[in-house]
Amino acid sequence: MKRRSLLLMMMVAGVLITACSAGGNKDSTEKKTLVAGTEGTMFPWTYVEDNKIVGFEADIIAEISKRTGYDIEMKAMDWSGLFGNLDAKRVDTVANIVTITDERKEKYVFTQPYVYNPMVLATKADSDINSLDDIDGRTIVVEVGSSDEMVLKQLEDGLGVDLEPVYYEGISITDVENGRVDLWIGGEPSLNTNIEAGYDLKIIGQTGSYQEYGYPFLIGDEGEALCSVFDNALTEMKKDGTLKNISEKWFKMDITQKPE
Repeated sequence: MKRRSLLLMMMVAGVLITACSAGGNKDSTEKKTLVAGTEGTMFPWTYVEDNKIVGFEADIIAEISKRTGYDIEMKAMDWSGLFGNLDAKRVDTVANIVTITDERKEKYVFTQPYVYNPMVLATKADSDINSLDDIDGRTIVVEVGSSDEMVLKQLEDGLGVDLEPVYYEGISITDVENGRVDLWIGGEPSLNTNIEAGYDLKIIGQTGSYQEYGYPFLIGDEGEALCSVFDNALTEMKKDGTLKNISEKWFKMDITQKPE
């Protein structure tokens, strides 16, 4: 009996460090003002307009703020500093389309996914690369510290091709537009939006994978309590259609439901 009880406790603990409980509430923590770190350079996810951070992420954070009673400030910073600031407790979470990965779940507790982003490959509009059959040996943008490397490996293994990664800190889509790098890994909805906005790009194919985005918090009582607050708000927003409406506002498609 004791062995079974111990095993059950270990299983429960394992769940707690990978996903926050849905049972938390605003009174679980004394903090009433929160800071969410973001790059503010990724149209239409999160960008600056008239000295204000706007976009898909900003709309979701504003809605979570309204539903929970927390004052949530979005603070712009470089990608390389986002998780360092979270670790140092200078921000409470990161609102920057953070991909949920096994490696990150070892260090952070995540909300449920609020985006399931289908990943595609894009290149310069007048490039001679027209399909996935043309990508072997080409250069490809890989953002340092991002999940791009995971998608790159999936591409190489799945298609039997060799690609040359070009590593960047921060957004480098202009280098693909200018022809300095051949390929860009990106989410289909945001790439479609960027192309409509005038980016000199074309989509050449699906990678066959999608990324799940969630809000990370530090493991521990305070972080897990805040994570539960955000998670409850996201559950409500999915149920009443608010999350879907925000997605369709920015991308003209619903990317908040898991693909079947």
